Amino acid sequence: MDIRIICIGDELLSGDTLNTNLAYAGTRLSECGYRVAGETCVPDDKERMTAALKDAEGADIVILIGGLGPTRDDLTRPLTSAFLGRELRFHPEMHDRIAAYLGERYSERMRDAATILENRNGTAPGLLIEEKGGLWFMLPGPPREMRPMFEASVLPRIQKRGNPEWEERTFRVVGIGESYVEAAVRETLGEDANRIHIAYCIKEDCVMVKISQRYGEAKALLDDCAQRLVKRFGANLIPEGCTSAVEYLGRILKERGLVIATAESCTGGGIAAAMTEIPGSSEWFHGAFVTYTNEWKKRLLGVRAEVLGAFGAVSHQTVMDMLEGVMAQEGVQLGIAVSGIAGPGGGTDEKPVGTVYVGIAGPGWRFVRRKHFNGFRETVRQRTRNEAVGMMLSKLLS
Repeated sequence: MDIRIICIGDELLSGDTLNTNLAYAGTRLSECGYRVAGETCVPDDKERMTAALKDAEGADIVILIGGLGPTRDDLTRPLTSAFLGRELRFHPEMHDRIAAYLGERYSERMRDAATILENRNGTAPGLLIEEKGGLWFMLPGPPREMRPMFEASVLPRIQKRGNPEWEERTFRVVGIGESYVEAAVRETLGEDANRIHIAYCIKEDCVMVKISQRYGEAKALLDDCAQRLVKRFGANLIPEGCTSAVEYLGRILKERGLVIATAESCTGGGIAAAMTEIPGSSEWFHGAFVTYTNEWKKRLLGVRAEVLGAFGAVSHQTVMDMLEGVMAQEGVQLGIAVSGIAGPGGGTDEKPVGTVYVGIAGPGWRFVRRKHFNGFRETVRQRTRNEAVGMMLSKLLS
């Protein structure tokens, strides 16, 4: 099935808005056994939008996202209807629903065409036109409106139009680098690795491995490959029901009745923030010290002045003292401590920007690792966070 997606909006190309709608639609279609053949992102411009429509002509499914609002730059509805040879018409019931939704903000402007896809989370209804041999969906741009409509009105129609074409298995590996994961997959599957499709992707705090093949092609092979990979990676696989390494760590801590806390410098509380994103994390996460200055490291964590003077804040010795400080807190059984140079300034020849020290601790053991991460400030901070979580997971799973 030939599926095309056209994303519309100046804000998507200027960088003002991250195009999460494409990621969502592609993920959900893939999970249901369909592949997106192509995607185009265009500005709110008649010529560019028309060119994108012409390029998608002949596809089985065309999904247009964005440009259905009430302002003059919202061109999706009139341009697409004209391209498909349809006239816009007034729809009294939808008019009344939008008027009720807006209340005092209501104005008398509203046009629609084709099959209306109800929008319970905003004012712009979605549209569906069956023309030129395919289904042409028009969806609103705001994710809180687009996603429910995609689930309720788009996916069911696609599934009715054609059976899934691909089947896949997805694995999320933690505590192992991408190159090592690929080598392990190739070694485990041997020649069978050439008989299926394998894709690798770094997904924040894990490495995602996706194996797939077309429906009808030796299903037993895909199942056998999946079983071998599960056996190979074992506890390093994020289990079903967990969406991230942090959530996996939380599950392990809860199951074992352990409590963790953090002492953070360069991450600015980012590790703690990731942990508190998990519902119920208060059962296994007690808190964090964000000690950005040397004075606070000394006052709150007991980092020794002579250590800071001799080795500096970004050092193995300082992070070891930070670990001792966080582990001294009542009820804390596991600790994480980090200190580094996230940049863009502050680096030296000995400790360039991107140098970080990541430490983990538990009953009777302490471990600190020096790392160097390339990239912008936020990249260094996030990779430090991921390294800390990965190190703790690896220790608990060993």
